[in-house]
Amino acid sequence: MDFCHQCLNSSTDEDAACPVCGEMMPAQGIRSIAPLWSRISRFFLYPLHLPPLLLMLALLTVNFIVSANILGFLVQMLIFVVFTKYAHVVMSSIAVGRMKPERLQWSMFSENLEIPFKLLFVTFCYGLFNTLVRNNANDTALSLSLLLSSFLFPASIMLVASSKHFLRAINPLAIAGLIKTVGLSYIILFAFLGLLVTGLLAAWKLLLLSIPVHLFFSVIVLVIMYFVLVMFSMMGYVLYQFHRRLGYADDVIQDPEEAMDEKEDERNLDILLQEGKYTEAVSWLAGAIKLTPNDFALRERLHRILCSIEDKNGLKTYSADYIVRLLLLGKPSEAIRIYVECHKLISGFKLKGAKHRHEMARLLVGSGQSRAALSLLNDLHRDYPSYDGIPSAYLLVARIMFEYFSHEDKARKILEYLMHKYPNHPSRVKTQSYLGMLNNISSHRAPG
Repeated sequence: MDFCHQCLNSSTDEDAACPVCGEMMPAQGIRSIAPLWSRISRFFLYPLHLPPLLLMLALLTVNFIVSANILGFLVQMLIFVVFTKYAHVVMSSIAVGRMKPERLQWSMFSENLEIPFKLLFVTFCYGLFNTLVRNNANDTALSLSLLLSSFLFPASIMLVASSKHFLRAINPLAIAGLIKTVGLSYIILFAFLGLLVTGLLAAWKLLLLSIPVHLFFSVIVLVIMYFVLVMFSMMGYVLYQFHRRLGYADDVIQDPEEAMDEKEDERNLDILLQEGKYTEAVSWLAGAIKLTPNDFALRERLHRILCSIEDKNGLKTYSADYIVRLLLLGKPSEAIRIYVECHKLISGFKLKGAKHRHEMARLLVGSGQSRAALSLLNDLHRDYPSYDGIPSAYLLVARIMFEYFSHEDKARKILEYLMHKYPNHPSRVKTQSYLGMLNNISSHRAPG
């Protein structure tokens, strides 16, 4: 299986154990970068960002101005060199992880000036190869050589960007090695590049029929530059996708979204969750919480997992303790949220400790969760007969019965029980007052 950068520390060449089964891995298969086909829309938008768009428009303007000049051809060759150099900059930039165009800088065009000529020489070599085939073989062989050349040509361009060596870009072994390393993604890249070329030819025919002749050349140049930047951005992304296997990982800028988590244990937890090993993940988190009981991030994550797998025993053990700690820290809203989530999965969910149950019930009533509060206070006197707050807790029960459920008789019975059972409790005054209020309400209802 393949692991992402969160799973494995790929910065080291040391042998590593599989986070799932624990056996030593023969190789660290790492795949965290989204595949080419999932980012197609971004490649078509890339030339429309401000830096490449300004450059294309500037080159097009210069080309339009000098097209009628006697030195126009030389200027157009310079424009070709500048644009080819920028296309290589685009591919190289994406290949090292810069997914957005950088601001135009003089260094983009003043450094590595030989690159456009290397690309031109690579194109010349392919042209020479096909010319030799045409002169010394039949049409079938020529068709095969053209197909082969079109398939290998993107690999050569990519080798110029990754190695910057002209001879390596035309070395059959190097080309074959790159294609083998990239694998299926290269086939997909080749298919997309073929579709782009087809689209370019279709745009050529459409523009030829729909715009004036004196504007056609300028417009088609802009279209060609657009399609070329899309192609080079695709090739750069494939290089980025396989930068580790192609051997230039040190040059790549790590994307924060894909940055490797340095905590090995947390990586292993992510793997366990990814592989559906929830029991092992719960055990790991429980052990980590035991070592660091005040790490509320771990407690929250454990609660989320327990809710997702509906582990009722785990919720009664770990989430109940989580709620108690939130109460002790004075975080009532968080405690209410966790309790309500647990109560939805376990109808009779209760906390340990009479005082905590009483406090939680009071908070639940204040947040409109009166039924959950009743469930929490139910049988409190049986579970904790020595709790001195039982009269106050049951006074709360009486209020809920009357004010939220209109059970006046049940509320009165509870209050009368409290008056008889706890005659000397400090809450007796409030109990007597509330009972008197109920009696007054009853007397006003009686026939006049």
